Amino acid sequence: MKRTHQTRLFEFSEDESEPAEPMSNKAIDSHKPSVKRPKPERKLWQKTTNKDEEWGVCNLDETVLLVQLVDGRIHAHGREAVCKWCDGVLEIREETKVFCGGRCGRYQGEFSSDLNAYLWWEGVKSYTLRKIVAEVESLELESRDLEPIHYAPKWSVLFEYEDEPEIEDLSKE
Repeated sequence: MKRTHQTRLFEFSEDESEPAEPMSNKAIDSHKPSVKRPKPERKLWQKTTNKDEEWGVCNLDETVLLVQLVDGRIHAHGREAVCKWCDGVLEIREETKVFCGGRCGRYQGEFSSDLNAYLWWEGVKSYTLRKIVAEVESLELESRDLEPIHYAPKWSVLFEYEDEPEIEDLSKE
């Protein structure tokens, strides 16, 4: 089997009259910068809220969001929240209800200025992630989150092996 050598871009000369000489492997290695890139810091949850800003929690169709209030208007993920039916601006009425301020005027969901509502309304369902979010956002965990788990959760992988018959060691026979 014959192997072919792949031409590399740096083997070409800027001047077309002179053909470029292929570089040796040593020369190739010397052109590579020896820069160590720092590994990016990976976090399960990035800090969202800020003490200098006004924040709240919205429960819109079972989707729970941390929202920022800018001039009394609801902003989620850096954009102003709008009605899903008519694209009207959302308004907070009676301090706990979110309605469309546009032409349809429909009820959209609940609002709470207490950020702990994010956990109450199950904005995070995972036990592990609830603890991380509570720590990063300075929220209070519910009592059920503070109790140690003494049982395997219903979704546990261990239940997949529960009904399998035990395999006997055949080497004893």
